[in-house]
Amino acid sequence: MSVKGLKDLKRKREQIVLAGMAAKKQIKVDRTEYQEVADCIRSDQVPAAAIVEYFGDKKFYAWYKERYLQGVK
Repeated sequence: MSVKGLKDLKRKREQIVLAGMAAKKQIKVDRTEYQEVADCIRSDQVPAAAIVEYFGDKKFYAWYKERYLQGVK
């Protein structure tokens, strides 16, 4: 596996771990903003604490997981 592939896998696994953490507050993501927020998360523009808050929105996390975290254990 290439270095880029390993970095991508590491980022995906980190996001799965963050999704399992309890957020102090939850950010409700509007459905029209799902893709914009996902793009920011995937490009490392969002700090880990904010990712936990975004993933506290279970509908957003389900949408994100379906698109970007498939096949990651």
